[in-house]
Amino acid sequence: MKVCIVGAGGVGGLLAAVLRRAGADVSLLVTERHVVPIRQKGLTLIGPDGQFNVQVQVETEPRAIGACDVVVVTVKMWAVEALAPTLRPLLAKDTAVIPLQNGIDAPEVLASALGWEYVVYGSASMNAAIEEPGVIRQRNPNYSITVAERHSRDSSRLAQVKAVFGAAGIAVEIGDDGPALLWDKFIGLVSNSSLCALLRSPMGVVQKDEDCWALYSAVFNEVVATGRASGISLPEEKAAARLARARTGPPMVMPSMAVDLVAGNRLELPWLCGRVRALGKEHGVPTPACDFIWTALKPFLNGRAPAG
Repeated sequence: MKVCIVGAGGVGGLLAAVLRRAGADVSLLVTERHVVPIRQKGLTLIGPDGQFNVQVQVETEPRAIGACDVVVVTVKMWAVEALAPTLRPLLAKDTAVIPLQNGIDAPEVLASALGWEYVVYGSASMNAAIEEPGVIRQRNPNYSITVAERHSRDSSRLAQVKAVFGAAGIAVEIGDDGPALLWDKFIGLVSNSSLCALLRSPMGVVQKDEDCWALYSAVFNEVVATGRASGISLPEEKAAARLARARTGPPMVMPSMAVDLVAGNRLELPWLCGRVRALGKEHGVPTPACDFIWTALKPFLNGRAPAG
């Protein structure tokens, strides 16, 4: 199986490093700033159990990589629309394009450019961030992805993804409801990213302070309410279990939007808390907690807030 990972940030770098260590045929499609460091020094993953370095093909042009069996898109959400049409040289007859963006919009955006015959639903559960080009730090020892075809659970190409990724230690679950798959992560992600960014702190700060946890729970419940109003299956017991896991999860987890805020980078706020606000207005669901988060973080949408 030939795999192309698009993007060498936290998620893309982690996946590429782990797959390459296991001997998989992996290439990285990246921007210019990553090429020289990775070609000269390789790709390094620093994790809870130590670190390792691998050599991996890294290119800036899809044609230099050619047709692949799997294309995993890990760039930030704001880059997906412009990037999508350029990925065509990576496609073969039965290529699976797996978007792993934060939010719920990436599959539709990619499919509008490439076609649903290629695009599947995808969701990543991992916490890693780029320290510098070619160096990735993994904060949580657990990592997995969930994938689903648009119309069917029976998929030979996704079964092959599960086998190859699984051999590298990356757990892959194949689901049968793509939108529900995205929302299952979304309800926790919006809450995590909102509170950790607001507090400039990891989840442990949110978990141990009752006032912070009350605001977290309010955001969480608004996301669930807008999802149900949008026709998404979010059973009460499943939502409650997700909220309970958030209270007891690893305290060192720092969502990528919080990392970006601290670093002065552009934020994915419009596709997270902002998306919930838009859906709330569309379906008549009040979202006061998300409105507050939006107002507090909006000055930092494009990086550091201007001084005057």
